[in-house]
Amino acid sequence: MASTVLMVNYLKAVGQNPDIIYRERKDGHGIKAEEVSEEYDLLIIVDSSSSEKEETNIIAQHTDIVILDHHNTDEDSESLDAILVNPNQKNCNYANKDLSGCGIVFRFLEVMDYHYKKVNLKHYLDLFGISLLSDVMKMDVLENRYFLQEALKNIHNKGLLALINASKLDKDNLDSQALAFSIIPIINTTARNNQIKKAFSLFFEDDYFKAKKKADWLLKENKERKQYVKDMTKEVEVIVENAKFAYVITDEGFGEYNGLIATQISSNLHKPSLVLRDANGVYKGSARTYGDFPLQSFVKESGLVELAAGHESAFGFQIKEENWNAFRQYVEDNIDESLFEPVIEYDLEINEEDFDWDLMDGITEFNKMWGNGSPPVTVKLNKVFVEDRQVFPPKNPSHVKIIADKFDLLKFNDDEYGNDVSSWDNICVIGSLGINEWGGQRRMQMFIEDYKKID
Repeated sequence: MASTVLMVNYLKAVGQNPDIIYRERKDGHGIKAEEVSEEYDLLIIVDSSSSEKEETNIIAQHTDIVILDHHNTDEDSESLDAILVNPNQKNCNYANKDLSGCGIVFRFLEVMDYHYKKVNLKHYLDLFGISLLSDVMKMDVLENRYFLQEALKNIHNKGLLALINASKLDKDNLDSQALAFSIIPIINTTARNNQIKKAFSLFFEDDYFKAKKKADWLLKENKERKQYVKDMTKEVEVIVENAKFAYVITDEGFGEYNGLIATQISSNLHKPSLVLRDANGVYKGSARTYGDFPLQSFVKESGLVELAAGHESAFGFQIKEENWNAFRQYVEDNIDESLFEPVIEYDLEINEEDFDWDLMDGITEFNKMWGNGSPPVTVKLNKVFVEDRQVFPPKNPSHVKIIADKFDLLKFNDDEYGNDVSSWDNICVIGSLGINEWGGQRRMQMFIEDYKKID
């Protein structure tokens, strides 16, 4: 979506009036030859089609094609009758193989505008930055970190600004977590509901007040989506076939929410998951990995799957029913369950009394560009003297706060957590950090991953 908005806005800025071929999620990924009129002089395909030789070469008989993409390529990409711009194609020397599809478009427009000099490309950085997070690109790549840093400081798109305000976020104090957990899911919901044109309508909107009404509507849709996924995940986990992978096969599936449910199951059960539906002898759905396990490569190496298309950790999956038992045996024979044992790795170990605001501010600034390959700094806090343990909020107690001298230690959605901890206990605790600012006061926070009582 962001790739299309950038390209269309730029073409309009240089005096063009391009047609847009919209593809809803239900229509699949990539271009179809019948969608492209022979009257078109040029077709620009963004964020797809690097390996779609058959459809692309049919279109190329009457229309010139430029493909701007970042997905992994195969041998078909070498015989595309098109200009292919993709850092992951064979013999490409561009160092950053983890640039998002929108990033490829942005870099392409930089070259274009070197000639036209029509726009301030800083105005395109905001959607570029969001795309790095929504595509789960590696954030330990310096180029990606730089562009995300610039994006957080340059919010210009009226639709995005409206969405930020509707979500009650501070435009001048954004970080990766705010985008990844508040903004991106709202955008993704439109795609999952096969209403992508509503997202385009928002991000093409030039009137802020109209954009705000659209943003409010999308926010409501996303709340409904979150509740549905929560309910379905609880329901599905009852029927999970709990082997070395977590398998769910249903008659109807969960439509466009398969991937979200698979993600929740992987997180809850600490192993890769497949959420599939039985479509007349073919199991179709979504696969999600756990940790850093290269799931896409693993399932492809089985030689048993019909489709494993997308990214290494999250992709669409298909397998014939007749190959299913062999695939399950392949998993059992080739996976060591110790790969998925929960392990908490921490970056810093320090006594609570030695922790100060200079260190907290430095860590918080680093965490603004949290993402794949660069998670939030995890701290092991030693010698924490507990002053009190509280369950909050009063009207609907569902979260736990352990109060210490400098820190509030927080655990959400589990009112029983830490029920063996009481005043005057000493604990060590591991988690990520944050700052609570309210009424001009600042208080250090830790979001607990685990703790241990000590003598």
